[in-house]
Amino acid sequence: MQRITRMIIVILFPVLTMANTLVVKTVHSGDLVEFDSGFTVRLTGIVVPDTSTPIGLQAYDFVKRKIEGRRVKVITYTTNNLATGIVYGDDGRPFAQIIYGNEKNSEEWCTSINEELLKKGYARINERFLPQDLKFYKEIEHKAHEQKRGIWKNNE
Repeated sequence: MQRITRMIIVILFPVLTMANTLVVKTVHSGDLVEFDSGFTVRLTGIVVPDTSTPIGLQAYDFVKRKIEGRRVKVITYTTNNLATGIVYGDDGRPFAQIIYGNEKNSEEWCTSINEELLKKGYARINERFLPQDLKFYKEIEHKAHEQKRGIWKNNE
């Protein structure tokens, strides 16, 4: 079944890159989001603590409040910038960046939930799945660490 799902995603990927707006059905955790189409992604470039921890629960609540039930822009990542080769994590889920903002004007969609989680200190960088165009996440994480936000509050 998982193989069929992956094949469907690969076939539909060109559609997602052209018409890449989806409605968030369920936020499962701070970095795992399901869309009304059944497509589920893990946020790329970051790792959020589990919801069994206070920070993980705060991250989950934040993501849920910001994007659940809303239309968002979904940017999936590939290994070779083609429709084939979507990057999957160890859990078999594809990685994506989620952009949100003013639903009435898609030109005002400019806030990345991935970046917001890093800024608030709700996430750390995941070097293994950090695309080249998101290397600036390192600076965001560094700032959150310096300002002792979230996971960095009691962590030197």
